[in-house]
Amino acid sequence: MLKQLFLSLFLFFLLPFSAESEQFTDAVNRQVSIPDTPQRIVSLVPSVTEILFKLGIERRIVAVTDFCTYPEAAQKLPKVGGYADPSLESILLHQPDLVIAAADMNRPALVRRLELLQIPVYVVHPQTVKETLATIASIGEITGAEKQGQQLADSIRLRIERIQQQVSTLKPKTTLECVMLQPLTVAGPDTFIADIIDIAGGKNVVPKGPSRYPTWNTEALLTVDPEFIIVSTYPGQPAPKHFFDHWPQLQAVRNQQIIEINADWIHRPGPRMILGIEALAKALHPSITTDE
Repeated sequence: MLKQLFLSLFLFFLLPFSAESEQFTDAVNRQVSIPDTPQRIVSLVPSVTEILFKLGIERRIVAVTDFCTYPEAAQKLPKVGGYADPSLESILLHQPDLVIAAADMNRPALVRRLELLQIPVYVVHPQTVKETLATIASIGEITGAEKQGQQLADSIRLRIERIQQQVSTLKPKTTLECVMLQPLTVAGPDTFIADIIDIAGGKNVVPKGPSRYPTWNTEALLTVDPEFIIVSTYPGQPAPKHFFDHWPQLQAVRNQQIIEINADWIHRPGPRMILGIEALAKALHPSITTDE
């Protein structure tokens, strides 16, 4: 403990300070003083890392988490550990003038320790598609790339509106999104994925309950009998189509409507969510047109 304290104090005096800064309010209503156009950014959020690359300011990223895997260039950046347990010492060694964290990923204790060292920490917490667009714009604003952030958000919003206009005249398709197959874990109504389903012209069949991502048994699956089952594959998980072959009585199985979509497209609240929305909308309603 004493060794860590001395290391933290040593690193504290190495950190750069900026005389000019601006006050921002983050997603959890914290007032954060951020230097004008921060030059040394540590991203503790995979979706934020994607946003920074999309804004064209990736040269200012000095470190990311082990889970910041996209784009490919992000994998080559220095790592500070996982987003749930990044190394404080590693973060400090990169002398950041801005750290971006997530309310549902990073521990408040880490944010407080960084605050004590006078390192600006901006916390994001997008839970819907609309909030993700606002987050993209805010990341642009706090990094001095306000124009790029607004343009990126607006371009995604336009593509979303094109989808919504087309599906608004069509009957919503009953849809189940499986976050995991073993155990069978599904996305409830108060989730980012549920918002994507709604925008894409689907109707989430998972009822509201105590868990946002409940684990289901065979009886629950057969009871809802959705028209479409959406699955995002992960290493170590069974192949979706073979997994659901155990229940041929499901209409999604009979009609071959087990749809696989890249997990990052529908799980990460970032720029690639539009790919997930368009892919899902096209799967549910083949007659619509998309930009991709």
